[in-house]
Amino acid sequence: MFFNKEFFHYFSLLGFLGFLITGNILIFVAMYKLFEKYFFKSDILFIIFICIGVFSGFYNAYKTIMKK
Repeated sequence: MFFNKEFFHYFSLLGFLGFLITGNILIFVAMYKLFEKYFFKSDILFIIFICIGVFSGFYNAYKTIMKK
């Protein structure tokens, strides 16, 4: 049968990895907004924070996958 225990395990892992990557990006966007509130606004700095969020999200996803 197609829907077995292993299918649901990997499907839930895929969902968790999506939330993990998205969460990291949103944390760095929030950090930028806090920085922008107290210091200054910069488009280049926003792009840098987004890139750091993406790289850290994929790194955490890689660590989660390799832990298994």
